[in-house]
Amino acid sequence: MRERDEGRGLSRRRMLGIGGALGLMAATGLSASAALARRPSVTGAELRSAVPLPPPFQVPLPIPAVLKPVSTSGGADRYEITQREASAEILPGVRTPLWTYEGAFPAPTIEARRGRPVTVTHRNELPVPTVVHLHGGRTPAASDGYPTDLVLPGGWQEATPHTGHGSAQGAHGMHDPRAVVTRLTRDYTFPLDQRPTLLWYHDHRMDFTAPAIWRGPWPGCRSSATTPRTRSACPRGRANCR
Repeated sequence: MRERDEGRGLSRRRMLGIGGALGLMAATGLSASAALARRPSVTGAELRSAVPLPPPFQVPLPIPAVLKPVSTSGGADRYEITQREASAEILPGVRTPLWTYEGAFPAPTIEARRGRPVTVTHRNELPVPTVVHLHGGRTPAASDGYPTDLVLPGGWQEATPHTGHGSAQGAHGMHDPRAVVTRLTRDYTFPLDQRPTLLWYHDHRMDFTAPAIWRGPWPGCRSSATTPRTRSACPRGRANCR
C-alpha cells in the first residue's frame, strides 16, 4: 500500500511541475508580446517636405476630370489611358514630378453603368513595368491585375528572374511561370455586374504598389449607376477614393 501511495504522490508532483512550467512559459510569452507591442514602429522614416507647406485648408481640392470613352458601340464602353510621367503643381508655385494616368493628378474618373461592360486599354509609357487592378471590382481573372501579369514599357529589356527590382518577372525577384506578360499595352475588361459602388484602379505590381502610388498615380474613382439617368459623381474628397 505504501508503494502505491508513493507512486501516486510522485505522479501528482510531476503533474504540478508540468503545470508550473506551462504557466511560466505562458507568462513569459505574454510579457514578451506586450513588450513588442510597446515598441515603436520601424517600418520607415518620416519624409519631411523640402519646401515650405501652405497653411492648412488654403489650397483648393483638386477634382478629378471625367474620362470620355473612345467608343460606346456594341453594348460596351471602351476607354484608353496612358500611364506616363508628368508634373503638377500640388504645392503653390512648385512643380512636382509624377507618374500619372493620362498626365492627371488625381487620375481621371470613369463613370459607368451597372451591367454595362467597360474595357480600358492601358498604355505603359512609364520607365517601369506596371499592373492595373480595379479595387473592389468583380472582375474575371484575366483582367484582375494579378501582381505578376505585367505590362512592360516599350523599351524594357528582358532580364533573368531573381534579379531584384529590375527583373521582368514582376521586378520583385520571384519567377512566376504562369504570369501573363504583355508589352506596351493591355486591355482590361470589367463586366461591372455588381451593386452600384465606388471603386478605384491602381498599380498592383508585386512588391511595388506603395512606391508606385507614392510617385503619383493617384487612383481614379469609378462610379456605377443603375440607370442611364442616374449619375453618381466622384466624391468630393480624396479620402473617399479608396
